[in-house]
Amino acid sequence: MDVIALLMSRLLGSAIVLMSCIIKDYLGLEYNLDAARTEQHRIAMLKLATSLIKHNSKELVAHRKELIKFGWNHLKREDSKSKCYAFVNVCYFLNAYQAPEKIILQVFVALLRTWQVEARPFINKALDILMPALPHRLQEGNDLQKVPIWNRYVKKILIEEGHIITHTIHLWHLIVRHNKMFYANRAQFVPQMINSLPKLGLLPNSSLENRNLALDLALLILKWEEESVAQEEGSKPVTEAKDAAGDGVAASEDKDPKKRAKPEDSSAASKAAGDGEGPEK
Repeated sequence: MDVIALLMSRLLGSAIVLMSCIIKDYLGLEYNLDAARTEQHRIAMLKLATSLIKHNSKELVAHRKELIKFGWNHLKREDSKSKCYAFVNVCYFLNAYQAPEKIILQVFVALLRTWQVEARPFINKALDILMPALPHRLQEGNDLQKVPIWNRYVKKILIEEGHIITHTIHLWHLIVRHNKMFYANRAQFVPQMINSLPKLGLLPNSSLENRNLALDLALLILKWEEESVAQEEGSKPVTEAKDAAGDGVAASEDKDPKKRAKPEDSSAASKAAGDGEGPEK
């Protein structure tokens, strides 16, 4: 066992050294961002960096600066497919490591505003990676806030870009996938969700995807309402629950004639018992 442990430690040490060399000597070189590099080359590097962060985040703590610089520089590219991969890369980084709140919000808002159909699979994946980390990464800024900051940004963009149906669809999909993060402030979204249902599912030219989304929104509204009712019932005092149970038992006894005893019958029975009367032989 000692030999195996020693071998594993050496292999791990060699792997860390290898990853460090890849980050410093390959990903960290400035020429990789040169316009002469092909799009496929940049995408391959982003996939490599993303895989390193995803599977070896603890071992690469010392290289956080190089990793975020690499991904951030690719985010600056406009109208580039590599930018979509850069979003996924940076979101894996923000999920694994703490970063300034300004950077986290900047990436989050950029993802909310990127609604183009061709980029949607990458944007959805990036949001699904980033969303679970927001309560922890933005915890300091939300302790004293009644409405979480991600709810406020989604609501803000819904109001500003509500006239663009494809942009609205992008945000509705986000809320459906991560509905628990919006439940506490559902009152801000439900009215607009109801107003969107006819546009999504009742128009003659509505696509199958939009109709499915309309069904998902309707089911989500019902789910939120059921959860709200269940919480209200669960928060009732114990005395109220006992009173309600007692009223139910009393009502059931009143409805059952067998359980209802007449006063005169009970008095006659007690009198007969006192007189010693019994059945005739």
